[in-house]
Amino acid sequence: MSDVTARGAVAPRSAIVPSWHHVHDDGTPGEQGTTPVPDGDRSPSAPVPGPRAGLGAGRQPAMWLAVAGVGLTTLVALLVGARAACLVLAGVLAVAGLCRAVLPGPGPVGITVRSRGLDTFLFLAPAVAIAFLALTLRGDV
Repeated sequence: MSDVTARGAVAPRSAIVPSWHHVHDDGTPGEQGTTPVPDGDRSPSAPVPGPRAGLGAGRQPAMWLAVAGVGLTTLVALLVGARAACLVLAGVLAVAGLCRAVLPGPGPVGITVRSRGLDTFLFLAPAVAIAFLALTLRGDV
């Protein structure tokens, strides 16, 4: 859909996101007890609903814990060494994989990307590989 009309003026949009696309805190789409109204049927005076999805950064503890784990890994690498940092990173990945595997619902927003099985595999497999490589590393790096 183009915002520009034939004369070059910008046409206002009636609704940026339809009301039935909003995610509520209880997991139900749209407003309870109402039927969705397509964008073309919305009157110009009707208010446009604001986003209802709870995707604010303050409400995503899994994402902040993952960032904290990477920060901890960096700190351990600077203060202790590469082997210890690799083991910490492997631990962070393993915890994220286990959380993704056992937490109910759609999962933690910060670490949920694909299906539960694939996400779990993509966290646990690198955790095992990194831990193995860290433990087989020769010398103190």
